[in-house]
Amino acid sequence: MMKLPALAGAALLLLLTLSVSAFAALVLDAPDRVARGDAFLVLASSPQPVRRFTFSWGGKDYAADAYQENDRWQAVMLLGMPLEEKQASRTLTVSDGAGAASASVAVFDRKRPVQKLTVDKKYVSPPPEVMARIKDDRRKVARALAVYSSFRRWTAPFERPVDGGVSSLYGLRRVFNGQPRGFHKGLDLRSPEGTPVKACADGVVTLADNLYFSGNAVYLDHGLGVVTAYLHMSKILVRPGDSVRRGQTIGLVGATGRVTGPHLHLTLLAQGQSVDILPLLEKVEKR
Repeated sequence: MMKLPALAGAALLLLLTLSVSAFAALVLDAPDRVARGDAFLVLASSPQPVRRFTFSWGGKDYAADAYQENDRWQAVMLLGMPLEEKQASRTLTVSDGAGAASASVAVFDRKRPVQKLTVDKKYVSPPPEVMARIKDDRRKVARALAVYSSFRRWTAPFERPVDGGVSSLYGLRRVFNGQPRGFHKGLDLRSPEGTPVKACADGVVTLADNLYFSGNAVYLDHGLGVVTAYLHMSKILVRPGDSVRRGQTIGLVGATGRVTGPHLHLTLLAQGQSVDILPLLEKVEKR
């Protein structure tokens, strides 16, 4: 029997297990339905030696190096259902070079509450002199997210970067100073300023910089299109190109950028889509 790493939050994630004959054909294991904004795991498995699987999702292809387990070759992929997905279902396909398998994934909604916040007005209506900087920040983030490796460095559940509780959930509809804005595409964790921020998984630093809205930010590439971002820190302790280990301190909690106080904003991106990381985080032991 082949198993994926255990995941937290069974209500939102699929714990994939596969037990098939060594003579079975290419198999794709995926959930039947996924909520908008959720992440989900899929598993491809083949009885034939495979160097690499190719997953097709949302009109794009993603390669994943295969590994052998119990006389089968397989690959795990973390995908995301866009928060703004308009279709009732999506088709997922995987190929091993010799054959293909597909699955239909139905889409449903979760209730997303509204959160009203008051921040410095310059973060709601930025002055003209900072618009060039904001555009440059977006280009930096786009370059960081464009990095793709077919080798998986992550395992689930992910390390919790700080021990604090949740102050703002993923998917909240945000209102700043009375002006509606988009969804909150991350998870805010309570923590005092100066608290060490730990990497959620092994990875490579693709961005470490001060951004207008995000403040001091670090982006980590974990392979197979999985990226975590750590925002609003008081201090960055890594540089672009650094390899980091799961649990390594990469910065300190702060209140830089568009914030109402010290906290860590944590974002998980799967194939460029921001998704809810909370079900994938290790639980904090009660003390």
